[in-house]
Amino acid sequence: MKKTIIYLCLAGLSAVTQAAPPDNAPLPPAPRALDHPATISGKAVGSAMLAVARAGDRLLVAGERGIVLYSIDHGKTWIQASTPTSVTLTALRFVDDRRGWAVGHMGIVLHTDDGGATWHKQLDGLQAAQLAYATAMRSGDEKAIRQATYLLTDGPDKPFFDIHIDPSGHGFIIGAYNLIFRTSDGGKHWEDWSARVDNPRNLHLYGIAQVGSAIYLVGEQGLILRSTDGGQYFAAASSPYPGSWFGALSTRQGLLLYGLRGNAFRLPADGGNWQALQTNSAAAISGATELSDGRLLLASQSGQLLIEEEARKFVPLAMRSSTPLTAVIEDGNQGLLVASLRGVLSTPIASPNN
Repeated sequence: MKKTIIYLCLAGLSAVTQAAPPDNAPLPPAPRALDHPATISGKAVGSAMLAVARAGDRLLVAGERGIVLYSIDHGKTWIQASTPTSVTLTALRFVDDRRGWAVGHMGIVLHTDDGGATWHKQLDGLQAAQLAYATAMRSGDEKAIRQATYLLTDGPDKPFFDIHIDPSGHGFIIGAYNLIFRTSDGGKHWEDWSARVDNPRNLHLYGIAQVGSAIYLVGEQGLILRSTDGGQYFAAASSPYPGSWFGALSTRQGLLLYGLRGNAFRLPADGGNWQALQTNSAAAISGATELSDGRLLLASQSGQLLIEEEARKFVPLAMRSSTPLTAVIEDGNQGLLVASLRGVLSTPIASPNN
């Protein structure tokens, strides 16, 4: 499972299609945390964080208990945003300096249009299950109906792990057990898209990235899925590694994948075969970013930051954390913003350890 070690350490949809539940199948109530606003706390900056993002000059982090923090001074001070949920948030994505989304546990999807200061719910796991059940019933596919019935009656315990929405409002959210939903209006409405994904074993989907006109989904057991028709269908693609991929990143040089045991590969944008990156680490890679100078930077669960010193070869930065790192991004002030299980870390892009 994506960031397995990390997640085990962590103790409105405007028009949802309503579907009648299966006969004699009681539907579970909504867990309190799902609709309970995150508690405002002065200690929030030290909470476990799983995601980072930039919205113009603003920095944002998100993590456990529905906490979202933002900074307007390159991470020197932090303000806790108002969020309508207390469930763990796993990913942040912004398309400009105001519009952004967060996804997380219990099928939560949040949206902001003020740069992350306030958030509202667009979807949750109960609503997502209703959508999946309605889609399955319309299809008449018995396997799909069984799977959707399980999703509906099991409760909203399935997390979303990543989100990709373009500036026009088209995009996808992905998660555990082949959860995938599509939007064409920035999340106001969602469609269950699982039948359009070549994932018969319902493997978890952990990362999504678009390179050129191709959209990639990656997940456990080396799963790579690729769409060349704007996301209408995702076909299975060959993988250079059989272990789990924890994330995908679109870079100037092509598609970057990273995952278990220090594995990272790049698929060149101009064509060609997968290129293995020499990370010089055996720890799982849980986050990555492309620096403004084009070099890649990786964050590991061993607490290391690994920087591309020369083509496809990485060395550790001087900073070393005693806790797993989960995500990293440039802070816009010649430094790095790093998310970890013990909160937010800042560090200069220092010289590598020698």
